[in-house]
Amino acid sequence: MEPDMRINQDEITNWLDALFTAAGCPKEEAKLIASHLVDADASGHPSHGIVRVPRYMEYIKEGTVRPVCAIETLMSAGSLRLIDGQYSFGQVLGHHVVAQAKEMVASHSLALIGLRNAGHLGRIGGWAELLADAGLTSLHFVTVAGSRIVAPFGGREARISTAPIAIGVPSADGQHFILDFATSRVAEGKILVSQKTGTKLPFDAMVDSHGEDSDQPVTIYGESATSNVPNPRAGEGAIQTFGQHKGSGLGLACELLAGALTGAGTNAHERPFCNGMLSLVFKAEDFDTENTMQQEVADFIASIRTCPPRQDGQNVLIPGDPERARRAEVAANGVSLSQTICDQLKQISLSLSVPPPASLGE
Repeated sequence: MEPDMRINQDEITNWLDALFTAAGCPKEEAKLIASHLVDADASGHPSHGIVRVPRYMEYIKEGTVRPVCAIETLMSAGSLRLIDGQYSFGQVLGHHVVAQAKEMVASHSLALIGLRNAGHLGRIGGWAELLADAGLTSLHFVTVAGSRIVAPFGGREARISTAPIAIGVPSADGQHFILDFATSRVAEGKILVSQKTGTKLPFDAMVDSHGEDSDQPVTIYGESATSNVPNPRAGEGAIQTFGQHKGSGLGLACELLAGALTGAGTNAHERPFCNGMLSLVFKAEDFDTENTMQQEVADFIASIRTCPPRQDGQNVLIPGDPERARRAEVAANGVSLSQTICDQLKQISLSLSVPPPASLGE
């Protein structure tokens, strides 16, 4: 595994901001994209972060994603809304969903928002975090139409997407409960990171064409594995679901809720690549008749954290704790960047006539 370098978080954010601006994104939208990607790395999820930049640039060149956001409201009735993202950047559309959810909850106490035809939405937990910061509880079901790369339980061929789920429950002290995971054994981005940096994958991350467990990225990338932008549909194998039939069942539910019900579509058919998301957002205090909810949340989280650990020094954590700890470390020491990814970003900089940060040298 190649050694990493460190770069200041603001410095890498400004660099990516400049790259996306040069690629045709409006300045404010470029900033949203860059900030969300860097925050994913800073939160300990590089699979949804900086490593995606070369692929995003290819999307812009190919016309797969609009560099300038276009958004259409297809239906709006009280607490219900359906939005068509028209293949705009998911990081920008995600902020639209958060903003609209806040307005709808203020008026109706509840927001159920369907989003179809979005570019890659990035780390879904980021949207749950923004809503939790506003005191809102949220549930997000996501599918990836046109990305049939996961095998259902018992199968050896890809039939569904990585189908992420995120749940955010706010805590008065800001230590929110943020559950965020792909229903696949690993996110495709983690396999991409492994291919580019040599990090290890679980032995059963994927299933090959013979039905055997695999931890080799070539299983899903095939001959494209060594290219700058590997194609996760080029190989003969598939990613496995987590938790056997349980994770597989959740993945199927995401395809139905975020795909079939939003109009983004499921992977039963060949479709253009897009994310679909169904978000339920509400202010729990609106039905907290006894004014005990916040204390109950605090007491429950405290009871989990004070559970005696199985191993000394490895305290029990709640979802959201690892991300907070990682952000504090990154704030002090900078974002970790592999030489491979850095070289690819420099190539993109050269092609767009954007100078890379001086701290990275020539």
